[in-house]
Amino acid sequence: MLEENLIRWRDRIREEARREGRQEGQILGLQKLLLQQMNLRFGRLPTNVRRRIEGISSLQELRKLGRRVLRAKTLEDMGLG
Repeated sequence: MLEENLIRWRDRIREEARREGRQEGQILGLQKLLLQQMNLRFGRLPTNVRRRIEGISSLQELRKLGRRVLRAKTLEDMGLG
């Protein structure tokens, strides 16, 4: 019984770690993509804007900015200027 509980606990910890790893990977990927798109659209980004994007840990916020970059004419239009 104890051994079974330990195995279940270990498996739950591993699955949670995998989920967190996938989410971190998605966040890093979206940050990188967004920075690339912004560089292409607006030219070289100021350090503070780059850091701000790199500090966003919300997938929802990164996706929202990703949609905004398609319509924005300036960093100010994106709310980042």
